[in-house]
Amino acid sequence: MVNYIAQAVGLGGAALNCISFQQNKRSKIIGVQIFAAIMFIIHFIMLGAYTGAALNFIGLLRSIVFYNSDKKWANSPVWLVVFIIISAVSSILTWKEWYSILPATAMILTTISYWMKDETKIRLITFPSSPCWLIYNVFEKSVAGIVTECIVMTSLIIAIVRYDILKKR
Repeated sequence: MVNYIAQAVGLGGAALNCISFQQNKRSKIIGVQIFAAIMFIIHFIMLGAYTGAALNFIGLLRSIVFYNSDKKWANSPVWLVVFIIISAVSSILTWKEWYSILPATAMILTTISYWMKDETKIRLITFPSSPCWLIYNVFEKSVAGIVTECIVMTSLIIAIVRYDILKKR
């Protein structure tokens, strides 16, 4: 029963992830990602996938800081370095198997993308993180995570076409 609840919570996070990349403003993309991260933290804890839970917690904190980048305290480039370092350290501390490095790689890419102010760069730099999470989710038996990454990749492609290719013409 716990597994079904975990998957349902994860699917809620999946829906929010997909919705986030269809937003046309950086603040909206990151704002929706905050709520998706909360759902995935719960999801991965329920699955016993602690690397995923830890990295989603870091992602939650990162999104809160980057969402507030218009404020002086959150606009320091130190945050970029801090989140990259703690993502790497978290992966080491929660190491389970070789695939534990993949979500850390994804988090580092996403951290770099969210630091950008340009929505096109956010989408393009975020895209490679999905295959990393997809492989991790397969090993951790996260059905919701697998569905999420497949949908997020599709959503990102649609958004790239909508906002970055067709609008520029």
